[in-house]
Amino acid sequence: MIITTVKLFPRKEHKQNFLNAFQEVSAIVYKEEGCIEYEIYQKDAAASDLFIFERWESQLALDRHLKTKHMSDFFAKTAKWFEKENEMQTYQIK
Repeated sequence: MIITTVKLFPRKEHKQNFLNAFQEVSAIVYKEEGCIEYEIYQKDAAASDLFIFERWESQLALDRHLKTKHMSDFFAKTAKWFEKENEMQTYQIK
C-alpha cells in the first residue's frame, strides 16, 4: 500500500475555489483502479492551509492516477491559486 500526504497553501481568496474543484475531481478519483482513500482536511474554516490524505493499492496505481487527464486538467486549473509550493510525501507501507 502507498500513502501520500500533500500539504497545500492556497491563497485565502482561492481556498473555496480549490475545495470545490477538489470535490469535483475526487468523485472521479475514487473510481480509479487502486484508489482506497482520497480525502481533504482543514484545521478550521479560518485556516488557509489544507491537507490531502491518499491511500493507494500500489505505486503503479498512484503513478497512473497522476498521469490521468482529469488530474492534468485539475493541476492546470488550480496551479495559480497557491501562495507557495505544495509539500508532498509518499510512504510505502509493507
